[in-house]
Amino acid sequence: MKHLLAKSTETPDAPRKAESLVGHTLMVMKASEVLVSTVGSDALKSAGLQSSDLERLRKVVRLAAFVHDLGKASEHFQKMVRGSPQAQLFRHEAVSLWLCWSAENGLTDWLRTAVDSEVDFRIAVLAAAGHHRKFPNKAVQDEGAGIEMRVLSGHSDFRALLTLGAKNLGIKPPPVVADLRMSSIAGPGPVVDLKTTFRIEVDDLDLSHDDHQLLGITKALVINSDVIGSALPKTRQKFAWVERLLTVQSTGLESVIQKKLGTNAMRPFQQRVAESSAAVTLVKAGCGSGKTVAAWAWSLKQHPGRQLWVCYPTTGTTTEGFRDYVEGADIHGFIEHGRSKVDVELFGLQEGLEDDDVLRDAERLRALRQWGADAITCTVDTVLGLLQNQRKGTYAFPGLIRGAVVFDEIHAFDDKLFGLLLSWLKHLPGIPVLLMTASLPASRLAALRKVVLGTHQKPMAEVEGPPELESLPRYRRDSRAVDLLIPEMLDAGGKVLVVNNTVKRCMANHDRTWARGANFYHSRFRYCDRVGRHADVINSFRGPGAALALTTQVAEMSLDLSADLLVTELAPIPALIQRLGRLNRRSTPEAPQSPKSFVVIEPPRPEPYEPEALNRAREWLQALGTGPISQKDLVDAWKDEAIRVMSSTPSRLFTSAYMTEPKELREASPGVTIVLERDRQRVLSREVDVVAVAIPMNPPPRNLKISEWDRVAYHPVAPAEVIAYDERGGGRWL
Repeated sequence: MKHLLAKSTETPDAPRKAESLVGHTLMVMKASEVLVSTVGSDALKSAGLQSSDLERLRKVVRLAAFVHDLGKASEHFQKMVRGSPQAQLFRHEAVSLWLCWSAENGLTDWLRTAVDSEVDFRIAVLAAAGHHRKFPNKAVQDEGAGIEMRVLSGHSDFRALLTLGAKNLGIKPPPVVADLRMSSIAGPGPVVDLKTTFRIEVDDLDLSHDDHQLLGITKALVINSDVIGSALPKTRQKFAWVERLLTVQSTGLESVIQKKLGTNAMRPFQQRVAESSAAVTLVKAGCGSGKTVAAWAWSLKQHPGRQLWVCYPTTGTTTEGFRDYVEGADIHGFIEHGRSKVDVELFGLQEGLEDDDVLRDAERLRALRQWGADAITCTVDTVLGLLQNQRKGTYAFPGLIRGAVVFDEIHAFDDKLFGLLLSWLKHLPGIPVLLMTASLPASRLAALRKVVLGTHQKPMAEVEGPPELESLPRYRRDSRAVDLLIPEMLDAGGKVLVVNNTVKRCMANHDRTWARGANFYHSRFRYCDRVGRHADVINSFRGPGAALALTTQVAEMSLDLSADLLVTELAPIPALIQRLGRLNRRSTPEAPQSPKSFVVIEPPRPEPYEPEALNRAREWLQALGTGPISQKDLVDAWKDEAIRVMSSTPSRLFTSAYMTEPKELREASPGVTIVLERDRQRVLSREVDVVAVAIPMNPPPRNLKISEWDRVAYHPVAPAEVIAYDERGGGRWL
């Protein structure tokens, strides 16, 4: 092999600089210098560390950037990038770790001089091992790779790399290293069994809390250095472009506020939110109170120049948030979630894009551009994903540490996701946070107060909703039969919202006489059709005349509408409060409307909720009575006396020394995402993105052997004879 490669290339004997191991490593080292110089202090502050540690951070990140790809000098990797089907016995991250950790080859003592302590050396090496988020479980190939592998450390390119590394690290010339042998079994010579030896050595590390924090931010900075080093050569941009992105000050937030308020002044409640200078502020206010405008005002007043991240619990609410606030304003904004690319096309959204076609499609390059945005509207998974090594969250790190974060609808988080929110507040205390919710169980409120007080030694700021809105009578519980109430309301030209707890029961309403002409809206649609159903529901409620929407839990957050009658199945209290937020939503103290009726129906089965949660909801409804009810009454009647102890969800980024594999964020729910047979060819030909036509379905009947179905873009293709699908009603198994 004439040259050692870092990337696949059509010209292995004459690779471009960025494709060679030497060239790519130097690019990543330069990127690490840019990152630490521009956002190093922000990274330290975000993790609660002292800015005086900047030089320590610089040395650790620089060393990690240098050693991160040393392991690509293995013969198996070099064969792989040259097109050989040879499996890698050890992934290159594991080889890099071994080269740095194994004293026999002479590199350990030499590299150790690049940092100031043994702890810093180990932090750098561990961060380098995790730069592809596949360590350690995928470090060793069990089958098809043999038991031995050479490391080409005697190659002239490897010696040149060590020499350049010595210069950039500011240390003495490197030792002379011959080719080395790695084996997955015991034997003579330098041998490593990553499955046992490294686990023991790494687990025995005695790292303090601050050391773990430093390791966490080092991992994120090294990964993003690799992102820059890999992505920048594919563009017409230079490192100065990255520096500009990382130092630009956020602007344009005034235009967003102006877009929403028009000639109206902010309410006193919104002004109280904007005036909160606390590290963490909790806003508890009902639907329609103007919380989101207040959040933008808070960012503008308290954290000018910081990038704003507005996080929603679902993709639907994220897209609506972008359309309602960012699009059309004089602001450089992005939308980020699992379907954002499809949404941009379906809705014709205008992001803050530069006129550069090369950058448009690559995920890593998109992440770079987001670093210079004024605001990002995203799902909460994007932000909290940082804590569990999820790709988008990790790529967002340089922007997040320079930002301010708004977490909306936090009552909708499941326990695991809420636990990650607690971890965020604990591990990243230097990032300003605004929390928003219409209601919150006492157990979650207690957990927030405890973690904020313990982290900041100051209580969390809490802002209650505007009393004139919170006390406005909006609702009245009705006990009359829905088969009479719904036709009566529709005949009078009213708007009716029906919410079922399951898609199956929602779709069963199709056979009711009063359901003719109704809009069905639930999760079991192709995404492109679901977008259409969403628009149909919104337009029918905003337009003149009668309207009827038959929905599921998706109505709780993603539908900005105001109904005249709400019919809902019994659900947990937070869910019912959210559903009531769709009823009589437009009533204001200046233009009050009479209380509107809601009916609660007993579901035939408690699923998908716990029976105890429904029992508490029954008691709560009894306490509300049948008279006029305000949003304040909803909260006051909620006696959450059975306080659970909410704990934070452990973060792999900060609490696991070497575990860098991604971990799930939410509690798993049963189901399968499928593609219809009729869409197979369109996906294969790239006529449509698979995200646009994929359908999230409930688990199929047991007689359907889904493991035997064909797959397209990793999704099983459902044979036409096993599923019925209608663009207006959704999908169901036959």
